[in-house]
Amino acid sequence: MIYSNSKQLDLNRILLYMQGHPISTVNAIMQESEAEPLRVYPLLFELAQKKKIRILEENGWGAPLKVELLIMQ
Repeated sequence: MIYSNSKQLDLNRILLYMQGHPISTVNAIMQESEAEPLRVYPLLFELAQKKKIRILEENGWGAPLKVELLIMQ
């Protein structure tokens, strides 16, 4: 399934980027991780629910602005 492979690839890109930048802004993740920008927010929420990252700062609508990596993959 193409979506699952793309999702996993983007997840790996985000985690790889965050290993080098354990505290990151979402804008930096979108610009520098090479993950599909539209997939970044859903993947960050998924990682936060799994307690792999912590949301440090969010905007007024609850979207993350800054996140911290809690686990190393």
